[in-house]
Amino acid sequence: MALPFWEALGIWVAAFFTFSVLSFLWKDNPYFKFGQQFIVGVVVAHNILFSMRAVYDNAVTPIMTQGKWMYIIPIIIGILMYTRLHRDYAWASKYPTAVLIGVGTGVMITGTLRGQIIDQAKFTVLDVFKAADPMSMLNGIIIFVGVVTSVSFFIFTREHVGPLGTSAKIGRIFLMVSLGANWAGETVWYLTQMTGRFMFLYHEWIQKAILGIT
Repeated sequence: MALPFWEALGIWVAAFFTFSVLSFLWKDNPYFKFGQQFIVGVVVAHNILFSMRAVYDNAVTPIMTQGKWMYIIPIIIGILMYTRLHRDYAWASKYPTAVLIGVGTGVMITGTLRGQIIDQAKFTVLDVFKAADPMSMLNGIIIFVGVVTSVSFFIFTREHVGPLGTSAKIGRIFLMVSLGANWAGETVWYLTQMTGRFMFLYHEWIQKAILGIT
């Protein structure tokens, strides 16, 4: 059974760019560069359209329909970013850049302190003293030791000798295990993505688009 034209075209285009990206496994070549540049261009165009739509829905529409004139301020700040394209007016882009960096830094510092430092330290202690069973307590103790020794590894104001040296060595082991586990997770994720592309090539491209098996 023949596939509809647009569905078949989409499968062939997807297969074309899949092979263009995978061709880098052989060596850097014009086929790969074309696929890379085309995909980057499509992503950039999609993000531009998405951003324009977001500005229209979240700023222009409330101004026109609800009279929220304060939304003109972020629109003006956003427009000022484009003054960087002209040498004589590039200085005006410093103001929206300062606003973005200031707000972004404030939000990130708050989230980082809350999620990665304060909550991490709190639950590291609570997991030991509020464990529901011996196994949970053992896990809490291991995590507590790992956190304390890992932090001691980054103490550079004193030489790593004596108790501090022992703690730093244990912390280095925990850090290596953590980094290894994270790297393994990333590798599994990438292999999963590659497996998905191979399954697409077999089921969609070979079976449906080439052999006509549905």
